[in-house]
Amino acid sequence: MKKIDLHVHTNFSDGIYSPREVLELAKKSDHGVISITDHDNLDGYHNAKEIAREMDIELIPGVEISCLHKNRDVHILAYYLDTDNEEINELLRVIYDNRFHRANSMIEKLKEQGVVLDHDQIYERAGENNYLGRPHLAWALIENGFCKNKYEAFEKYLGEHCYAYVPKASPSVERIIKAIRNARGVSVLAHPYTLRNDEHIYDIIKYGIDGMEVFYAKCNDETVLHYNEIAQNNMLIRTGGSDFHGEGLDEEIFKNFSAPELVLEELNSKRG
Repeated sequence: MKKIDLHVHTNFSDGIYSPREVLELAKKSDHGVISITDHDNLDGYHNAKEIAREMDIELIPGVEISCLHKNRDVHILAYYLDTDNEEINELLRVIYDNRFHRANSMIEKLKEQGVVLDHDQIYERAGENNYLGRPHLAWALIENGFCKNKYEAFEKYLGEHCYAYVPKASPSVERIIKAIRNARGVSVLAHPYTLRNDEHIYDIIKYGIDGMEVFYAKCNDETVLHYNEIAQNNMLIRTGGSDFHGEGLDEEIFKNFSAPELVLEELNSKRG
């Protein structure tokens, strides 16, 4: 049976590998269906379409969109959306601009603390789109000897409790769900365990989300069962993915993970 992974990143957001490299790895790992769901842009998907056809891999249109609920960072996966939809593309442009300005504001706040980072060095790690986020700042902090690892970078400089932290200026979850619906896409709450509060999940369900990423590679069986129960009790479709970025153990997780076949049937049941 061919493997299925509906949550994969490339260097068009914060992944390490190009779309071609991701697809080559998918082919070697016997994946039949994947979705490139780069953060807040569709460029990786567009870049991969022809390559996926050449490799006989089914590539589902996807994107992972940053939004906010009660000042909490939430990620919504959008599948099978009209990638030319003007509303979605404008929202993605706004989110990208906000992300770019946020990262530069954090670089300036770090400088005020005597932590000077080289912009060019950070942009080198920011991929094809200069997609800037806190992980890129963390890499720069580590490479320049300010921190030993990513945990220390977030604990000391980049976390919500830190001086250099700048909140995201992202659209609301409700607005993103409506925009995905308007683009005839399917909306799915990514890695729900990161919210660490089921009440937030029930709020998001009330906004009309279509599904939940139940089969998440980096969750244990107990967590999967918990979100599977919430999804089924609330008539949500279930999806699954590795959230592949290419760092550390990510490659082994990607090679060995597959979502169950039922995710494709459920996802297709919601297509506009």
